[in-house]
Amino acid sequence: MDISKQLDEIIELLKGSGLSDYIAIFSVFVAVIALIVNIAANRRNHRQYIESLKPLLSFGLYEINGILFLSIKNMGQTEARNIKVDLLELKNNGDYDLEVDDLFKMEFMLYPMEEVQGRVAAYGGNCMNDCFPVVDVKISFLNGNDNKISEYSRSITFKRIPHEKINLSRIEDSIRSVSYSNNRLANYIEGRTLLRSDELNVYPHNSLYQDMKDAFNNIEREESKNKNTDKER
Repeated sequence: MDISKQLDEIIELLKGSGLSDYIAIFSVFVAVIALIVNIAANRRNHRQYIESLKPLLSFGLYEINGILFLSIKNMGQTEARNIKVDLLELKNNGDYDLEVDDLFKMEFMLYPMEEVQGRVAAYGGNCMNDCFPVVDVKISFLNGNDNKISEYSRSITFKRIPHEKINLSRIEDSIRSVSYSNNRLANYIEGRTLLRSDELNVYPHNSLYQDMKDAFNNIEREESKNKNTDKER
């Protein structure tokens, strides 16, 4: 049917209607438009929400004990299935080339916040020559949120892991505190006054068990003879 003819019919219908009919028709028209806009907005929000749940793989290239490792972690909200990582090329690593781990020769799955790592190659740097390798990879996986396949290529740059400095002075202070504490406890239990710096191999006057037993039985021990013996030693 011709569109112009339809418009003419609508105009004739409006001419024969009163003011209330115009208002009612306009209200219906506005309601229909609002409904369409609302449906479109809901569909867009739903797509954005589904998109926000997609898995997000984070990569890291680092060295441990002369070996280069590639780590993969799922930072997204849903699982990544059938992950396939192809290592294409290793650059700026001296004389060492790729030595692909078996992990990268098969498909695997990562749930949110799960992480795996595998050997890439021997590290080409040494004490005389620092190097910062770059590995080119091709990644493909099945998104857990919409069952669509994601596939892309990227380069991963080496990241040196800084070694945490050990605070020796703090360790020394802690050991000294423990030593003082043990010395005070030993002096209290034994009834002696030995300095922390003393290295005497003295024999105890008695045992804690015997002291407690004597205390419960109201037995007074004579220690003068033992103390004199220790002084003579």
